[in-house]
Amino acid sequence: MALEQLKPEIWSAQLLRRLNDVLVFRNVCTTEFDQEISKFGDVIKINEVGTIDVNDYTATSTGALTIQSLRDAQKLLTIDRAKYTAFWIDQEDKAQAKPDVLNAAREQAAWSLGNEVDEYVASLYGQAGITVGGTITTGVDITSTNILKYFSLIAQKHDEANTPNVGRWVIVPPWMAHKLILSKIALDTANSGVLGQGKLGNYYGFDIYVSNNVYHAATAARGAVLSGYKGSIALATQVLLTQGMNTVTIGFKYLVKSLLVYGAKVIRPNNLGVLWSTYVAEAS
Repeated sequence: MALEQLKPEIWSAQLLRRLNDVLVFRNVCTTEFDQEISKFGDVIKINEVGTIDVNDYTATSTGALTIQSLRDAQKLLTIDRAKYTAFWIDQEDKAQAKPDVLNAAREQAAWSLGNEVDEYVASLYGQAGITVGGTITTGVDITSTNILKYFSLIAQKHDEANTPNVGRWVIVPPWMAHKLILSKIALDTANSGVLGQGKLGNYYGFDIYVSNNVYHAATAARGAVLSGYKGSIALATQVLLTQGMNTVTIGFKYLVKSLLVYGAKVIRPNNLGVLWSTYVAEAS
């Protein structure tokens, strides 16, 4: 494909598709608000119904019903993050029509932008309303012999919090994924193989994803393993600008730039859990 054919709308679609491919944390968020973004600083209103009261009733009741005013539990999602990439290629490459160079650069740009979004969503651990175990200063030691117990505890905590069964997930760092494999949890499930987009398998009703962006404390051995369901976190992303242009300001170059805006919010903290887990070497 010649560079002249890469129109902005085509660039945007291609970049967004590649960006979505690398967002592990996007897989577990509700993303229905993407199309509501028009610019940086937008505030998206997430409407939901508050608690409905239950009142006593008897067959001999003669009084009027107690009728409540419907309460609005609206939450606000602010698009307060913006990241861009900008790179150029030589006009010589353009003249020789080297699409492979451009495609590789675009894929790398998408990965870099996606990685920024992933890291940001992972950093929302502080808003989790369920503490499964450990703290940011003292994690629980995880080995292949006790990891089953902690996955059971994750499930128990979410059951107690009435987290919906549909769409439950856990995101683990690679070292914990290997603990799962050593304990045969991942291998003994029907969908045990790596299923794409970082998904390792399913256990205790949770889809298990693997990501290097799981937040780790300063020691790099203590990670904030998040768990929840599809409605725990809201994420909205939008590519506002992707274009290529000839420029003479930096010589005979072809400039390519992209702008991504996004925001994320924990909208149901009581259905988001965090397990502070510490890596422990297996006994030899």
